[in-house]
Amino acid sequence: MNYVHCGVIWVAMEATTIRFEPEEKLWIQAYADFTGRTFSDVVREAALEVVEAAADRQAYEDALSVDDGVRYTTDEVMRMALEAE
Repeated sequence: MNYVHCGVIWVAMEATTIRFEPEEKLWIQAYADFTGRTFSDVVREAALEVVEAAADRQAYEDALSVDDGVRYTTDEVMRMALEAE
């Protein structure tokens, strides 16, 4: 849920539980300490990177499925852009 106060949007974060093996938690905390970040920031960023990579992969596969194989050189693209003006 977002809140607006004095023209600033404040985003309320939600808590969740993720179970880690003790050694995994130690590794993540050590990395967070080393980089000067919080445990939550490291885990959140890693999770979001996985989701983003999956979305990128899906977008790539979707684009390939409709690719007609036509390719243009840079010169051709520049010419087409100038002609469109």
